[in-house]
Amino acid sequence: MTRPTPLPPPLADLNGEPLPAPAWFTDAQSDPVETGTASHDGIDIAWKAWGERGAPGVILVHGGTAHKGWWDAIGPLLARQGRRVVAPDLPGMGESGWREAYTMDDHAAAARAGGESGGAFDAGRPVYVGHSFGGFATLKAAVNFGDELKAAIILDSPIRKPEKQREGAPPKRGGKVYPDLAKALARFRLLPEQPCENVWLIDHIARGSLKAVDGGCTWYFDPGIWAKLTYERRDPEEAAANLKCPLAFIRGAQSQLMGAETWDYMKATFTNSPFVTVPNTRHHLLLDDPLATTTALEALIEGWAT
Repeated sequence: MTRPTPLPPPLADLNGEPLPAPAWFTDAQSDPVETGTASHDGIDIAWKAWGERGAPGVILVHGGTAHKGWWDAIGPLLARQGRRVVAPDLPGMGESGWREAYTMDDHAAAARAGGESGGAFDAGRPVYVGHSFGGFATLKAAVNFGDELKAAIILDSPIRKPEKQREGAPPKRGGKVYPDLAKALARFRLLPEQPCENVWLIDHIARGSLKAVDGGCTWYFDPGIWAKLTYERRDPEEAAANLKCPLAFIRGAQSQLMGAETWDYMKATFTNSPFVTVPNTRHHLLLDDPLATTTALEALIEGWAT
């Protein structure tokens, strides 16, 4: 099987110069943002939140080696619909603390702890939303403590038959110290790789992925995060039978992870769930078309509002 030719890093030719964003995004970034931390099982879970405390809650869970800033184009827009929207950093990622070992159960609970601290539960049961790796944590949440949630939404997380699931860790990533911001940004890639026209949004999330250290800057996430993660085969049929809240699925129409075989299997397994496809988007639909993704989320969330 021939491997696809790697795409060039999307920010490699910019020499660290920021890209102008569209007016709607710049306007959304002017909305008030609250930040804080929650203590969870010995580490701090960092979070950011939009909207008024006391409004119906939404918890947004990012993907693997990502961070809460991946939701910056979506969180403010959902909050403008009268919601308290909280985006936590998962353990070992973003500004949250690191662990000696990671589990999906802990990721689900850590996001809940961040959501509670950020006010997502103040008006009652919130809606849990997870993208990619965060979608697997969201599925855990729907099974483990879904009775505390109004509903859950999974974005482009391929739920496959047990025999087709990953058994080991992806390649080690991160840990390198770059002498300056420009050199670090030039190395940023989406995982999995894909084209994305909104390079300004990639630039935004890439800058939020880096922290200053002695000698320059490096990525926020724990470079040992995959090696420390306990991998367990999911039983999708068992999960579907034990959901404690409504669950919906959204995918990118051209997602390389959510082809017809996977999508059809998920539909056949989660028979009580709505399935939504966002046109002209790939796996990273948060970046490909944040406005259409927000609309899809808002429609599902509003449907559970009563």
